Amino acid sequence: MISVLFVSHSAELNGAELWLLETLRRLDRKVFVPSLILPRPGPLQAEAEKAGIPVDVVPMKWWVTEKSRVWRQPVAWMLNRRAVRRIAALARERKAEVVFSNSAATFGGALAAGRAGLLHIWSIHEILSGEQAFLHHLRGAKALTGFILSRSNRVIVNSERTRAAFPDSEKIVLVYNGLTIRPGDPEMRPIIKAEFALEDGSRAVGVIGKLYPGKGQMEALQAFTLIADRYPDLKLIFIGATAEAKYEADLRRFIRLHGVFKRVFFAGFRTDLTEVLQTLSVVVVASVVDSFGRAALESMAAGVPVLAVRSGGLPEIVRHGENGFLADSREPEVLAKALADVLDHPERRPAITKNGFRTVRERFSGERQVKDVERVILEVCGRTLLVPPPLFSRDEGPLFASGGPSGAEEPRA
Repeated sequence: MISVLFVSHSAELNGAELWLLETLRRLDRKVFVPSLILPRPGPLQAEAEKAGIPVDVVPMKWWVTEKSRVWRQPVAWMLNRRAVRRIAALARERKAEVVFSNSAATFGGALAAGRAGLLHIWSIHEILSGEQAFLHHLRGAKALTGFILSRSNRVIVNSERTRAAFPDSEKIVLVYNGLTIRPGDPEMRPIIKAEFALEDGSRAVGVIGKLYPGKGQMEALQAFTLIADRYPDLKLIFIGATAEAKYEADLRRFIRLHGVFKRVFFAGFRTDLTEVLQTLSVVVVASVVDSFGRAALESMAAGVPVLAVRSGGLPEIVRHGENGFLADSREPEVLAKALADVLDHPERRPAITKNGFRTVRERFSGERQVKDVERVILEVCGRTLLVPPPLFSRDEGPLFASGGPSGAEEPRA
């Protein structure tokens, strides 16, 4: 049995945390003994405990931040010293063989592993270089990626875009995010349609993600207003909690100024995401900060066409005209033209949604994600599976090969 101590940068349930939760739920308990450390109480704690995972809360601030807040980092590092000592102590108490850090925002696991003389794996979910970089180190991107590599036995990246920040290294392994497909409850759809005033024949565009400038809600809203007169039945639904109150206020002000307040809805965070998605005609993913693009996967799994921008890891998921659509940028005029093209050709929907569903089932399943993570842990510990599952290869066969691991049914056209 291998005891693995996971360290999360957050107790929320955003993309990186959902990746971690999928891993914790699916790890083979005959081989692995997982436990979890969180920086504060939150929904991730409740979900992990439901899955039988022991959880400890060790208060800790983010070690790296957005660019505008890098000046805070030295203070955070000083305050986090106690957390490193506590994590090292917990690792010893739990007889951990491996410490597994989730997100570049937390150094605590890496430093504690070094302090306790343990193996360390670091899973990176953020863009760390270039104009789209989400997290910044006080001393620059090279210092950050160099630190991550030097403190890890393996570094898991969730996309080629994430990998691009790092120098070539045998330590780096690509493991794409996975998703467990839920069929959804058809009885909920009439209730959700009524909530968003979706009458028979009307259509809706959805945007998933916390209300935050990098996620592109404003650009999607501007694109919507450019075509609103052309499609009088069309609605726009923002799905996600508020990350910045000022940004939400700016969105609401724009809605009032352009007279579309009866056609735009703020759905907030939803536990019934699949059912909400299945009432939509298309999902727009206009984020420029996503290293992967979980929102695109969630939409494909729900049988909804995706229109994404060519940014971050999204082109690694969406193949234009095959399993979704890509816009060259999130400039409102470009996005509006691409959105109109999708809306004007509903006959393409059956093939797009079928291929999108297969993409999730065959390339981005939760089962595949966790098998790949298990292999990484075993290799770091010097052990192997009897029949090791293959990691994703750039030379993999056809995108839409027959068969898949989930066994779920494809969405009906």
